Amino acid sequence: MLPERLASLKRELIFKAISFRISSLFRDIFMPKHTQNALITWIPNSSDGMREAKKLNKLFDKYSVIKDPGKLSKADLGNYMSVIIIGHRGEFTANHNYYLESLAALATGSGCGWIVLANCSSAVAAKSRTLEVNELWAPGQKLANRLKIKVSATKRDLGFDEVGKGLAFALTLGEVLTRSNPPGSELWHDFGPQTALEEITEGLSNI
Repeated sequence: MLPERLASLKRELIFKAISFRISSLFRDIFMPKHTQNALITWIPNSSDGMREAKKLNKLFDKYSVIKDPGKLSKADLGNYMSVIIIGHRGEFTANHNYYLESLAALATGSGCGWIVLANCSSAVAAKSRTLEVNELWAPGQKLANRLKIKVSATKRDLGFDEVGKGLAFALTLGEVLTRSNPPGSELWHDFGPQTALEEITEGLSNI
């Protein structure tokens, strides 16, 4: 009986060792190697964006890092589960979407898989009586189409407190900083890349 018992214990130990190794490999591959899994930054030259970004990072300093937009690299964007960009909508789309295009160029090929646009109404295509200034796509949708990734954007104005006091953000699974709807409010919309037909159809509908 003793040899059989020893053999049984040996098999059990081997099974546990293999299970532990598999779980470790899964964690290394699919989970970030740090709990600071969100990168927070702001639109260049946005004093309000910088102030609120610093407040948000201070609230969640164990789960996020903050970086000056002028020092961002492709490696930075690809090293985190999400990139949170804070600032006014007008700053994001000014000068014929200069910053949006600059961000898209930097993020292309970086490995970044999720951008959160903490700007007012970044999920809404702006319309005007002058057709020439109508947006064909909301900034969030345009960025998702350009980068072929997930982009979270706001469906209405975003208050300073919703950013600086963290009301529009929350921890998922206790350690992942992510966008979150404030109580009683549908704030966020998640965009994914559209097919060519969907993109054309939406663009035409917004003319």
